Amino acid sequence: PQLMDSDMDYERPNVETIKCVVVGDNAVGKTRLICARACNATLTQYQLLATHVPTVWAIDQYRVCQEVLERSRDVVDDVSVSLRLWDTFGDHHKDRRFAYGRSDVVVLCFSIANPNSLYHVKTMWYPEIKHFCPRAPVILVGCQLDLRYADLEAVNRARRPLARPIKYNEILPPERGREVAKELGVPYYETSVVAQFGVKDVFDNAIRAALISRRHLQFWKSHLRNVQRSLLQAPFLPPKPPPPIITVPPPPTTTEEHPGRLLEDPLCSDVILVLQEKQRIFAHKIYLATSSSKFYDLFILDARSEEAERPPRTTALSGREMLMRAASFDVCESPDEGDRANLRACTSDGTLRDSEGGRRGRLLSTWSRAFVSIQEELVDDPVTYSPRPMTVVHMDQSMQLGPFRAVLRYLYTGQMDEHEKELMHIAHIAELLEVFDLRMMVANVLNNEAFMNQEITKAFHVRRTNRVKECLAKGTFSDVVFKLDDGTIMAHKPLLISSCDWMAAMFGGPFVESCTKEVLFPNTTRSCMRAVLEYLYTGRFCSRTDLDAMELIVLANRLCLPHLVALTGI
Repeated sequence: PQLMDSDMDYERPNVETIKCVVVGDNAVGKTRLICARACNATLTQYQLLATHVPTVWAIDQYRVCQEVLERSRDVVDDVSVSLRLWDTFGDHHKDRRFAYGRSDVVVLCFSIANPNSLYHVKTMWYPEIKHFCPRAPVILVGCQLDLRYADLEAVNRARRPLARPIKYNEILPPERGREVAKELGVPYYETSVVAQFGVKDVFDNAIRAALISRRHLQFWKSHLRNVQRSLLQAPFLPPKPPPPIITVPPPPTTTEEHPGRLLEDPLCSDVILVLQEKQRIFAHKIYLATSSSKFYDLFILDARSEEAERPPRTTALSGREMLMRAASFDVCESPDEGDRANLRACTSDGTLRDSEGGRRGRLLSTWSRAFVSIQEELVDDPVTYSPRPMTVVHMDQSMQLGPFRAVLRYLYTGQMDEHEKELMHIAHIAELLEVFDLRMMVANVLNNEAFMNQEITKAFHVRRTNRVKECLAKGTFSDVVFKLDDGTIMAHKPLLISSCDWMAAMFGGPFVESCTKEVLFPNTTRSCMRAVLEYLYTGRFCSRTDLDAMELIVLANRLCLPHLVALTGI
């Protein structure tokens, strides 16, 4: 019965049987192209490249395989056709005159990865076709299109060991194929069996070319009148490239190193701590206040002292209520107060009194045992040697220089050296300053449980990060103002110096910005500068809806922050 069905195509009325001969060099993909059309065969690129054995697809498949016979039947431009594909050897010396005999159309193949196969199209194959079947139309086909966009290094590794590697400069662009097709006066198509692209285009238009040629000889067949000329091929959509490999550079060095150096360097200091009336230590309010609630209360109350000296009005708060309004960073647990984002004051009681003398200052002995007095003085800057106002705080007489420096190092870095000799003095100072975490660290060292101090250090950095973000949002203890395109934003030089080399060079070098309180930043918006400051202060980047990513990348690159550039790009 299969034999009868095959023969019926030649006798069925209005069914055109088309003999299509496929020719070309060896290993250009002729047989794979025929199998893709006749058998709907699909293979991966590596299956195609693993081995190559010269083969010929047998024409007998139309007689022995019902599925192949069914797939040969098609309708093109309302014309029923039966396409019979003839495969050939690619060897130039083979005799192909039997295959060319009575052919209706010839599909001439070359590989876009083999320039020689395209050269042989003009020098060998096209002259042979015109010799054996001069009236048969020709379709030029560039095979293995997927190699144009493939990773050739991976392809060459997958090929057989003795195969000639494919080089990038051998990949032919589509213009080369079109030039040859135009020179020969034939249509040009490209195909990829791997991507299943162009297979239907090639054979549908080969059928059209054969039907048009037949229409010239059999003009009485009315069903051939609507056959179109060969259509243009839609462009190939290259495969989606792999996502780029984004390499995020390592974050800046640990936050403990730079603040520790800043403690030894009086650069941009704004407070002087006086020990035993003779030893002076230059420090920075932002580090002390964000690490110690006691220092925060001290600096806040000093800043508000002028308001406290004004005559009270009927609606004014009492002295104790004013103290309760002085925030200490310990978030209130009351739901009502939490909604207003108020901060709970330190539990220490007492008020600041005016000191003797004409200078503005206050005695602190009744407010805290850790401090004697606080006042504003014009002090020669230890770096620039020019006078500028600083806050001078006289500490309790019991504090010694060595242990006090250890306490300051904890306030700057969150760490304490386990081998400190004067641990009891450190615990005493921590008790006076109400730095209870440091006192706990000392107790752990004394109890041979120093390993527990790592968790205390982690908690310290989490708390200080939150406090620094609050100071950035409110501008508390700021000592520099950045003038931007859409406004201003207040910042803190010590934090910038310890987290950004670019800022350290600007504020610590011989530049105008090191001596001024206002720094102009052109071509920068407040949202981008705030994102950069939050990154420098906390080491984290949080994207927001009002943030322009490209503008932030430009600013981060300008400030030499490759880690932030990479985080923004992600």
